[in-house]
Amino acid sequence: MPQDRAMRGFIIHLGIFVVVVGLLAAINLYRRPDHIWFIWVLAGWGIGLAAHDLALLLQRTGRSEAIFTDARVRGFFLHLFVYVAVNALLIIVNLLYMPNYYWFLFPLIGWGLLVFAHAYFVFFRKRGSASRRAARTGAKS
Repeated sequence: MPQDRAMRGFIIHLGIFVVVVGLLAAINLYRRPDHIWFIWVLAGWGIGLAAHDLALLLQRTGRSEAIFTDARVRGFFLHLFVYVAVNALLIIVNLLYMPNYYWFLFPLIGWGLLVFAHAYFVFFRKRGSASRRAARTGAKS
């Protein structure tokens, strides 16, 4: 087991993911082989696991671009990745099971507005000065 706490946490999450999804697949294939549902758990949880892995990779590259060094920029791109991946999954589920009603538009638009706001605060809003931050937190400047 690696000494690095973040990598150890990822390996533990990966192990739990494999065991739980494996058990769910076995239950699904034993009880209802004609209706495969475990793939939705695999896909949904897999997105979260992929985001966890992406965060680790971005932190450990040693490159100097903002996405690798600035936690705010890195956080935005991780949220953007999850937004795109989850909404792609929702679109697939919607079109497979309810092709006459496009309910995927509600999370796509609502969550998209929040991602847009996150981008604004990360890339376009200037960070406050040290004295303004100190006044907000009650610290002395």
